[in-house]
Amino acid sequence: MRDLFKRLTPHGRLWLATTFVLTSMIFIVDAKDGQSTLPILSKSEVSGTVVAHYTNDYQRYAIDELIKTDRLEQWSCLHDLWVRESNWRPMALNKKSKAMGIAQFMPVTWSLVGVKPTTDGYAQVDAGLLYIERKYGGNICKAYASNLSRGWY
Repeated sequence: MRDLFKRLTPHGRLWLATTFVLTSMIFIVDAKDGQSTLPILSKSEVSGTVVAHYTNDYQRYAIDELIKTDRLEQWSCLHDLWVRESNWRPMALNKKSKAMGIAQFMPVTWSLVGVKPTTDGYAQVDAGLLYIERKYGGNICKAYASNLSRGWY
């Protein structure tokens, strides 16, 4: 079991650990009769904060944009997608395909979102989110799943 846990991505480990903690909090065993009960919580009793970790200013900017559109829960998909594509480097260039930037846009993709190719990482984040909005209806995790299955999105 420990080897399986080590093979998971950091995102997968976080998800698994969170699930374990939440599950252990939900099921309460009554000491009198040994029966488990599921407490009923009202909407006002449930609260929390989504925490998003970032390592550079472009990631922080992307988090802010996701917060504005109430999609912060998709941050891990966006983070992992663009780590795979460019490791969040605005100057990343695929010499073979000529894809460039954080989102690794092909030359034709820039025109699809109505943006001129740029080395400005913030503009690249905006263009990447716009592309995902138009192609995947804003579902970043669907774009990431496409990338995982086909190698592109």
